[in-house]
Amino acid sequence: MRLLTYILLATLLSSCSLFDNEDPIPGFLVFDNPTVATTAGQGENTHKITDVWVFDGPDFLGIFPLPAKVPVIIDGTEKSFSVFAGVRNNGVSSNALRYPFYEPIEVSANLTAQEEREIPMTFTYSVNTKFDLIEEFEGNHIFVEDPNENDGPGAEIMIQSDVVRSGMSSGQILFDTDTSAFERTTLFTFDRQENSGSSTFIELDYKCDIPLLAGWITYDNNFIQRDYNVLIAPSSEWNKIYIDISEFVGQVEIDRYSIAFASAISPSDAFPASIYIDNIKLVHF
Repeated sequence: MRLLTYILLATLLSSCSLFDNEDPIPGFLVFDNPTVATTAGQGENTHKITDVWVFDGPDFLGIFPLPAKVPVIIDGTEKSFSVFAGVRNNGVSSNALRYPFYEPIEVSANLTAQEEREIPMTFTYSVNTKFDLIEEFEGNHIFVEDPNENDGPGAEIMIQSDVVRSGMSSGQILFDTDTSAFERTTLFTFDRQENSGSSTFIELDYKCDIPLLAGWITYDNNFIQRDYNVLIAPSSEWNKIYIDISEFVGQVEIDRYSIAFASAISPSDAFPASIYIDNIKLVHF
């Protein structure tokens, strides 16, 4: 009996370390309230960062909706984490995207069990980011070309200061009759060769009573084609969308292109109705 007791005791003692290590207690990285810091020539610092993509060295820990508390395995050493800003590609809630133009935040931490370390989140644009277009509607703007003059002049983008996302003013498209329509593109075109094969996005702040279409107009010699590939849903508050045009810009048959917006009021919409836009950027590497 005494021998059996010793055997049982030894077994229990030797197994303690196994039980202790089966479920290690993690530490936590805490993320909330992201911001974007811009410098001269980068436009306003508006953003819609919805997630963080977190790496523990080369290991991908996952995509975490904000605010987030990310568990980290504790091993007694200082670890290096990379935190990338996540957005919704083309405004689609199910289409998570690691936004390529925001630099990741690098964090070193040696956490203890159950420790919560809040990580400041101020993202900046990558130094390699090029801004082909920054339109803030603070004066004369470039969205003045009507690509379809045969249909009449339609609505225009007016500068106003009553409903503003940032700065002193924004652009307004007013639909004041039940037949109002709008289509405008940029005053000048962009050369596809300048950003062929790289990520290319349109950033846009908007507030609208009716849907807005975003897209582009392509120019190949004398052939002109209009494509609107993103439908921006109405929003009673200022919102932001990141529109991915990388695949379009990579098409070799395109020489030049311009950014375009269009909309029209339908019989089911109440009028007058307005679309407000601000802080339009065309960015690429």
